[in-house]
Parts: sequence; structure tokens; C-alpha cells
Amino acid sequence: MTSAWQTLLLFFAISFIIYHLISAKIRWIFLLIVSLVFLFAVSGPLCFVYTLIFVLISYLGAYYINKATTERAKIEILVITIAALFFGLLLFKFTNVIVPFNVFISKFFNIPKKFVNTIIIPVGISYYTLILIAYVTDVYRKVTTFEKNFFKYLLFSIYFPQILMGPIVRHSDTKEQLFSTKPIEFSCIQYGIIRILWGIAKKIVIADRIALIVNSIFGNYIAYPSCYLVLGIVLFGVQFYADFSAAMDIVIGISECLGIRLPENFRNPFFSTSFHQYWQRWHVTIFTFYRDYIFYPVLRSKPITVLKKRLEKSSKFNSNHIPIFISYIVVWLFAGFWHGADSKAMFGNCFLPCMYLIFTDIIHDYTKKLYKKYKNLQKNLIYRIFQMIGVYILLCFCWIFFVSQTLTKGFMIIFKSIFELKFDFSIKIAEPKDLYIILVGFILILVVDIIKENKISIENFYTNKLPVIFHWCAITVLLAIIFWFGLYGPNYNPMDFVYFRF
Repeated sequence: MTSAWQTLLLFFAISFIIYHLISAKIRWIFLLIVSLVFLFAVSGPLCFVYTLIFVLISYLGAYYINKATTERAKIEILVITIAALFFGLLLFKFTNVIVPFNVFISKFFNIPKKFVNTIIIPVGISYYTLILIAYVTDVYRKVTTFEKNFFKYLLFSIYFPQILMGPIVRHSDTKEQLFSTKPIEFSCIQYGIIRILWGIAKKIVIADRIALIVNSIFGNYIAYPSCYLVLGIVLFGVQFYADFSAAMDIVIGISECLGIRLPENFRNPFFSTSFHQYWQRWHVTIFTFYRDYIFYPVLRSKPITVLKKRLEKSSKFNSNHIPIFISYIVVWLFAGFWHGADSKAMFGNCFLPCMYLIFTDIIHDYTKKLYKKYKNLQKNLIYRIFQMIGVYILLCFCWIFFVSQTLTKGFMIIFKSIFELKFDFSIKIAEPKDLYIILVGFILILVVDIIKENKISIENFYTNKLPVIFHWCAITVLLAIIFWFGLYGPNYNPMDFVYFRF
């Protein structure tokens, strides 16, 4: 069995050489063909057609917005287009939670119910839908230009490295790169290869190894003492980060080798000292989507503006905070639906993050006074570490609903972890060798993040300052780590990335 990300690497390996041998003028056409074949390979014919329909809807929406002569007509077309795309996303998301809909699809198409979800949910729909919504909105806002060539727009929409798991790119960021005829610098290929290998190492050496422990614990959490549940959720945070950041390393590395720079999706999130900071560092491109296309439009909308003026008569606190809180709620409702639309997704990815941010805003004035009184407190390393640990602990409550099968089981895990806490580590959950590998891997990830947190450019150092011989040494070392310590082979079932399910 081959996972989707392994298929991605296979397609890249095959297309890489051809891409660099053909004329620069037709490279984008080759990329489009590869992207179409890849999409068909990982999604199947039905979902392939669904994706093309989504792209066509957004293209036509942008076309008529560009053609419209009045502001009202543009707004109406924009609303209709976004509504169509959003409705399509919700429709597929709800197939996992609305049983009658699943039954209808099963009977109508004569498909066994157990296969319905895997057949009708298009691969990457959560990511490319946001990309398409952002594009149509940017055309309306005149942030980017309307792409007249449908095939060029199709390439932007389904560019094969990013379609599975993002990042969520803007048309203005990649439109020139995708169709550039400039020669690709060798340094880009060098950095891209090392980034791919680093991502593979994080995935199959660290993340998948932790996943075996986490899945074992939460697959039968009743059989484990509560201390294992606490350990499992703490480890899941490391697994989650290693897994998702590995996906982005591979995607960005592949694109870098093709001469196309995609935006970074992580900025050392576990160094965050507040929840506001965390959401600006974790899954950066989706945060910027929430901010630019949901939060600010809601906050600046006419109903919220009217509400703000009315609240000014009661108190300054209400007028300053309640409109923001309403915008938070709208954003995180969308985030909950985006992550799955079931009850545990809504609670873990909507309610808890929203409450964290609202609470942070409520106590902001108090913390501001505290920092004013103790001016060096924010610079104090011990205090900052304390804040980081606090953020991580509260995030663990969100992650519990990732690993639990249902909302009820999530609460049961929390209850058992807090009120039945027992320190009994008598059950063997992994071989000592695997625990050492996880520990060393975690330290390596931490060291890399510390370097980046101190504004040191690893890319600049690697490509410009490190002698070429050390490039080959780095590649050799990573290949050796993957070969000796990676989880793979005929007896191993490869795991897809955690965020691939969205």
C-alpha cells in the first residue's frame, strides 16, 4: 500500500528530470499535465470531476466580476460564487456526520455504505476551496488580476505539490513563478532536496514512531493508567507538529526544486507565549486566510459597525471587545466546519480555541498593567518558558479531541487524566530504542526551531556559506537516518499525514 505523500514523491521524482530538460516556455504546460494526472491518481475519476467543477465555478465567478461594470453586480457575483464554493465544501464535510445523506448517496449510486465517504470526498477539497475563495475575493478587491487563460488558472488551482495539504497560496504570490521562463538556480534545487529529506526524516523517523505509541494508548485508553493518557497527549503534540511540518517541508522542498517558492506554514509555534501568537505561527497560511477573508470582513461589516456604535453608549470595554468576540466566533465556527463538522471537531477546533482567545482578550488590560509594573517581565526567560508551557498544556485539551473517536470519549479521557491520575508506568508501550530515537529526534527539531527563532536563516547558511562538500555530507547523513531509523518496508503500513484527512 502506498500513501498519498509517497505518491507525491514518486510523481516528483519522475517529473523533476523532464521538467528541467524541456524548454522553459512549456514548463507550465508540463506542470499542468503532471498536476492533472496526479490529481486523477490520488482522487479517482469522480472526485477529479468534482475538483474541475469547483475550479470552473471560481473561474466563471472571477470572469464575471472582472466583466461587471457596477459595484453592486460585482458584490452579487462574489457572494454567489463564494456561497457555491462554501456550500460544496460543507456538503462534502457533512457526509461524515449526516447519516441520511450517506444513505441517500449509497442507495442512489448503488455503493456500499462503508465506501461512501472515501469515494465522494474529493482529495484536497479543504485546501483548494480556500485557495479558490481567496482568488475570487482578490479579483474583486483588485489585489490580483483576472487570469484570462483558463489552463493557467487551472494550474494555479491544482498545482500538484500543494493540493493535498496546502499551503493555502494567493494568486498574487505564485502567478509569475508558475509561468516564469527564468533559469532555475542550482541553490534552489540544493535547498529543496535537503528540505525534502528533512521532511521525510521527520515523518517516518519521528512522527510515525510517536504515532504508534499514541494510537496504541488512545485506541484502548480504558486499559491504560491515566499517566499514559497524559503522556500520550503530550506526545501527540510533538507528533502533530513533526507530522504537519514534515508535510510542509516536503511540499515546499518539491516546489523549490521546480523553481517555485511557496509560503512557509510554520513559524516555530511552540515558542508562542500567548494564544494570539500561537495562531499566527501555526498553519500560517490558513490563519492569514481567516484573518483577511473572514475576521476583518465580519469586523468591518455594517451590522457589526452599527453594533459597535450602540455599545459605545454603554461602555468602552463592550464596544472594543464584543465586535471582536463576534468575529472570533464566526472565524472559529468556520474552522470547526473546516476540520470536519462533527461534534468533536467543533468543540476541539472551534469552541476551545475561541474561548482561549476571548479569555486572553478579556484579561489583556490586566496583563498590560502587570507588564507596565514589571517592565522586564516579558524579557525574562523563565517567565517566557512558563508562558510557553502554559500555552502547550491548554492546547493539549484541544488535541484530545483529535485523538478521541467521539466527543464523549474526549471528555472521558480528560476526566480520567485529571481526576484518576496515577503514576504507574508498568505497561510497555515501546522499545527503549524507539524512545531514544524519539528523544533525539525531538531535540533535533527543537535545535532547528531555536536557530530559526533567533532569526538565523538556515537556507542562507546552507546555500551560501556552507562549502559544497558539506551539502553532500548533509544529504548523506539524512539518507542514512531515513534508511536506518525510518519506519518503512513490506511489513509496515505507511501512514498518511494527519492533516491529509482534512
